[in-house]
Amino acid sequence: MNVRENLKALNIEKRAYIDGKFVDAVSGKVMQKISSIDGTIIDNIAECDAVDVDRAVDAAKRAYFSGVWADKSPAEKKSVMLKLAALMEENIEELALLDTFETGRSYQNYLHDSIPKAVEVVRYFAEAVDKYYDKMIPPRGKDFGLITRVPLGVVGAITPWNDPLVVDAWKFAPALLMGNSIVMKPAEQASLSLLKLAALTSEAGIPDGVFNVVTGYGEIVGKALALHRDVRGIFFTGSSDTGKKILTYAGQSNMKKVALECGGKGAYIVTANCNNVGEAAKVLADNMFYNQGQICSAPSRVIIDKTKFDEFMNCLRTECERYVPGDPFDTENNVGCVVSVEQYQKIQNYIALAKSEGAEVYQAVGRKKHSEKAACVQPTIISNIAANSRVVTEEIFGPVVVVLTVNSTAEALTLANDSNYGLAGAVWTNDFDEAFHVAKNLEVGLVHVNSYGNDDNSAPFGGVKESGLGKDKSIYSFDEYSDLKTIWIHHSAH
Repeated sequence: MNVRENLKALNIEKRAYIDGKFVDAVSGKVMQKISSIDGTIIDNIAECDAVDVDRAVDAAKRAYFSGVWADKSPAEKKSVMLKLAALMEENIEELALLDTFETGRSYQNYLHDSIPKAVEVVRYFAEAVDKYYDKMIPPRGKDFGLITRVPLGVVGAITPWNDPLVVDAWKFAPALLMGNSIVMKPAEQASLSLLKLAALTSEAGIPDGVFNVVTGYGEIVGKALALHRDVRGIFFTGSSDTGKKILTYAGQSNMKKVALECGGKGAYIVTANCNNVGEAAKVLADNMFYNQGQICSAPSRVIIDKTKFDEFMNCLRTECERYVPGDPFDTENNVGCVVSVEQYQKIQNYIALAKSEGAEVYQAVGRKKHSEKAACVQPTIISNIAANSRVVTEEIFGPVVVVLTVNSTAEALTLANDSNYGLAGAVWTNDFDEAFHVAKNLEVGLVHVNSYGNDDNSAPFGGVKESGLGKDKSIYSFDEYSDLKTIWIHHSAH
């Protein structure tokens, strides 16, 4: 079944959402982009700038200091957010269509995986907020202290295109539940589902000005948001290069709080003591190829003991055939396109570089393209390549996995940590002591043992080194969207 006809029936909102209303950019400008699915034009999305950011921040600031949302009890906020989650679920088909339309990712994947996960995120944080407690310093004579968390005020969130509503929810749910007002800047490649969600926030009962969406280009809107002196926290998911700029903007303005979830080059270690190589290959393929490799935590760098190499490669070649891309709107397909023609060309350049360096390059057999202009990349496995090649060290953000061989677990660990990134990683072994040693010493924010990608909302997610700072997901996210405040009390009671 093809669901393109359902898309045509939608009344798609393309304006910014500020102070409870959909509005054009003050300049009147709109963005235009080329669909990676078939080369058609997607246009008329509001191209905002710093003036529009000022409008949104002013609205958020007014709403925050009015107390219309910040002063609500945890139970009241919880009720509103649970209603929002229900509305997202009711509109799941439209949200999935909008994200497929813009990003080229499989409709089936959005409908059955990504959007349901976003709904789960909102529900998780809503259920958690009234179970989040502050602390007290016990009485010491006539003194005692309260250690409490207070909202930042106005916060900004800059979110990516590869899993739009999931990452959006990671940020707006804890931010709102802590009592903040928020201005969100979606990626210019994926704005429409967040604009739809903005309409749902009003229907759920979130007051005007508390939730705002400003569309446009990152170098203009994102920069203005990160530099704004009335924004007390900026929360970003995207490339490491842009993350470094965000840090600079925060320092240049008001030293606002910053949390960054940036790039990765996930190390996937398979040791000589791994007895389930076939399962390791299957799990790798599941997490590497399902979204054309456009996943920051993708296990894109396999480091495997030489004794397991042949068996693993045979299994992986078979497994990657399950992720050959096709028409994103065809509900029989589980994999669609990459997000843009530019991203497609970037990935192809890396594959060409590997070939020029003499590497072995295997690509899954592709089905016939649904369109000559479709930007689809076949699952690709690169082996017999130097560890210092750019293909190995740089984030490709495509369905390309590199496989390196080692002679020992110690060598694997050294090679895994020889990276600028440190987001996620894995070790596959049936030796518990070895698993614990690698997990303890792997320089990443999240380690999987004999698994990958099966953690849930209770698990903090974020990296070290150039993969960023701060955490998404889990109850710890409430700490990100608040300040720690001490209240020291002296009393004169007898």
